Amino acid sequence: VVLPFDANSLIVTVDHVLKTKNKINVITASKHVSHQWLNMNESLEHFKKGASIWDFASTKDSPHIVIASAGDTPTLEALAAVKILNEELPTVNVRYVNVIDLMTLKKGHPHGLDDNSLDDLFTKSTPVIFNFHGYPSLIYSLIHGRNNKKFSVHGYIEEGTITTPFDMRVRNEIDRYHIVIDVIDNLNLGKKGEEVRKKMNEMLKRHTEYIKEEG
Repeated sequence: VVLPFDANSLIVTVDHVLKTKNKINVITASKHVSHQWLNMNESLEHFKKGASIWDFASTKDSPHIVIASAGDTPTLEALAAVKILNEELPTVNVRYVNVIDLMTLKKGHPHGLDDNSLDDLFTKSTPVIFNFHGYPSLIYSLIHGRNNKKFSVHGYIEEGTITTPFDMRVRNEIDRYHIVIDVIDNLNLGKKGEEVRKKMNEMLKRHTEYIKEEG
């Protein structure tokens, strides 16, 4: 099960799939124009690993929090959350992990990473905020039996109607503001954390009011 996050990753994915035999491949990809996160060589290397740390979106020091995502829209919102954290809470060390092959998470699967390799990505005990556009229960089932028990998964919670794409993200809490709030919930950030929480809630309130007025 592969979730490309940009055009290059989709090209690499399709190239691989067309060369496989006697396998069922599932690709979940967007048809919309979006950001280009990795160049072709980086995309190929990332695809081979199935999941990796993106250094350009991570601090060099040991992380206080790991933000991860699988899929195009969850990746967009996760990286937007990283940007907010860097601006609003610069003392928080953030690691960003992208998962392009969901089966890397599953212990014992042919694509599954061993415990040490998975711990190298997510650590053994650092809180992980995982953003996904499918059901959260799928991610929890895939990571069952792994060392890190501090996963908080954002995903589809069957909320939504005829509305805007971003409002669908907000309703299912996979947007940047809910991710930042979850980070604050997982870390003891004192007064500054509460100030940022208030700011995120104000942004969500403004969004709700805008949707009511403009549709």
